[in-house]
Amino acid sequence: MSEHEVYSPRNRTERGLSAGRLLLALALALAVVLDDTEPLPQAETVRILAFSYLAYAVGIAILTWTRQTTTRGVPVAMQVTDLVFAAAVTYLTDGTRHPFLPYFVFAIVSGAVRWDGRRTLLTGIAAVAAYAAATLAGTVANGAGDFNTPEFVARATQLALVTALLAYLGRDRDRLRTSMERLASWPRRLPGKEAEAIQEILDHTGATLGVTRVVLAWEEGDEPSLRVATLTPDRFDLSRHRPDIFGSIVAPPLERSSFAAMDLGSPHCRVLQRAAGTVQVWQGSPLDERFRQHVDARTVIALKLSSDSIHGWLFGFDRTSIGADDLFLGDVVGHVVTTALELQSRVEQLRESAVGEARVHLARELHDGVLQSLTAASLQAQRARQSIANAPAEAERRLAMIEETILAEQQALRLAIEDLKPGAIRDTTPVDVGPRVSETATRVGRHWDVRVHLNLQRELPRIPQKIAHELTRMLQEAMVNSIRHGGAKEITVTCLMMGSDLALAVSYQGRGFAGFQGRHDLASLNRMKVGPRTLKERVAAVNGSLVIESAQAGARVEVRIPLPAAP
Repeated sequence: MSEHEVYSPRNRTERGLSAGRLLLALALALAVVLDDTEPLPQAETVRILAFSYLAYAVGIAILTWTRQTTTRGVPVAMQVTDLVFAAAVTYLTDGTRHPFLPYFVFAIVSGAVRWDGRRTLLTGIAAVAAYAAATLAGTVANGAGDFNTPEFVARATQLALVTALLAYLGRDRDRLRTSMERLASWPRRLPGKEAEAIQEILDHTGATLGVTRVVLAWEEGDEPSLRVATLTPDRFDLSRHRPDIFGSIVAPPLERSSFAAMDLGSPHCRVLQRAAGTVQVWQGSPLDERFRQHVDARTVIALKLSSDSIHGWLFGFDRTSIGADDLFLGDVVGHVVTTALELQSRVEQLRESAVGEARVHLARELHDGVLQSLTAASLQAQRARQSIANAPAEAERRLAMIEETILAEQQALRLAIEDLKPGAIRDTTPVDVGPRVSETATRVGRHWDVRVHLNLQRELPRIPQKIAHELTRMLQEAMVNSIRHGGAKEITVTCLMMGSDLALAVSYQGRGFAGFQGRHDLASLNRMKVGPRTLKERVAAVNGSLVIESAQAGARVEVRIPLPAAP
């Protein structure tokens, strides 16, 4: 494997197809050897084709299972080869009677696994055409006088049905993949001005849900007003209203969870509602009449937004078709939007009350924690998108991990705001640092899909809460840097006492730091103006020491923090 060669999902697909092709080729070769019926006129040619296809299947299997990547264009060549082989053996035999139909089915399935719904349909049309042409041409060329028309029509119909079903499934898979891609591309930066941030939230919501109009109606904390943001293709509007201007907004039976409906104008509208991990059906008008007249829509996806400080609804209108899957995706979008609104609310509060070093420190905490967590959630969304076709359970697991990350970050934001209250930060309260280091390292490794090896001293002393918090933030920063910039796949985390200092080390194999190599302490790094800025600031803030050993094949980051003497 070359230095720049990386694992590709396309190769994983080709490995599975190569195994199926090899089984079909082995079955055909065995059938040719054991066939004791009256030989066909072209029996020797069929025998040569069978063993040639077996050799081809073995070669492809060896290539796909020994290489990590598949060159673009090779899958098309293999698709054509499989179809040509199936047509050839059908031409040389009686295509209406001999059992070569699975080879055409395999070609159609291969196209469905490799490509999207449209190209699956094209592959299936090519397979049906090849079967029909080879069967008819073979019948004429071989002089078969008893052409079995019903059998021919039945087999062609079977191929057409398989094509239609796989193309339909492929279309749904493409739609879900597109939604995952949009979710993965959700902005991962702190918002700027409030109106711009909310417009950006609605813009990405519309793109993810596939709707042309988005309305966000919410209340913040104890604020006695309803805020309404509307985004259409030609305008954006943000306004405040009295809380009861649109009544209850949604029907009381639907107030507890998200829902979707297609015919809002009908008094017997059929509504799909999320409930206890499933979807149930409810009939009636889902929206308050005042709100329905305000939005003037026929279809709606309504997502419940709820947290300690945010309560409201996110609506997507004018979608042509809505299904239960849209509600599951909508729940993830709802959690992301709720977190974004909470973050925006906290940032606005900080801007209004930010005075002194404590507020600056909190802003940095919000930036570091939220940005890295949302980046990890984005990675999991991308991995879920890649797993949709071949591993739906794995995709579902990763979506659950995204939700876990978002909910954890919501809790972290609430705790960060609570720390603003006088006396909330108890710097000297002693805590156990070992479990905190272990939990942080394990969580980062799980969210970024890397292996983590823990080497923790069995009995670490209890240290002040403030120092423990700073230490876990340093650990998170060092690990994420090693993954994002160092290409780390395995990370070793060591935490132990060295004299009166608590030492934390993060080491990995991958790429070293850009801009320098060798062993450098904090003073050297500052002098050269290199190294992770946030980590250096945190180390300096606790009067600690930092040493980075960087090489081409990896790096080691070591932090030492002097602990106060026990009373």
